Amino acid sequence: MKSLKDIKEMLSKSGSLILGTKKEVKELTNIINDDEIITYATSGVYDGHTWLVVSTNKRIIFLDKGMLFGVNQIEIPLSKVNAVKYKKGLFVGEIEIWDGASMFRVKSVLKKTLIPFINAVNNSIEEMKKTQNSPKLSVADEIIKFKRLLDEGAITQEEFDKKKKELL
Repeated sequence: MKSLKDIKEMLSKSGSLILGTKKEVKELTNIINDDEIITYATSGVYDGHTWLVVSTNKRIIFLDKGMLFGVNQIEIPLSKVNAVKYKKGLFVGEIEIWDGASMFRVKSVLKKTLIPFINAVNNSIEEMKKTQNSPKLSVADEIIKFKRLLDEGAITQEEFDKKKKELL
């Protein structure tokens, strides 16, 4: 489980700009998996409440923590996202996320966070597609690959043995 420090670090690295969602950020420690990376986050109004909207390398998370208790959470796996778009106003805009069956519209999103959020989602989707489409080599194929490197003199016997041991 990620610590609050880890969450804040990821938000900072992504350049996220969020307002009025301090409780939701704290709640992310219970939601973000160890192998998950926050790519961007913003905040806006959805269903009459201020929500934190988080893009990760695996999903989009909508999060609204109640004043005293309760948490509302919506998740859309990136594999289900059909489209993301935005509309700009003078100071704020809207983000729309389509998952095939539904459309989620977040209003009153800071204008300068619209494009970074959309880009983060699209980049994460592209990365996910690349990893899904990349051919997986079997352990035997990997060992053969390293044996060729050994035969060509690119790696030493020690390096080959170490890699073979790791693979097996």
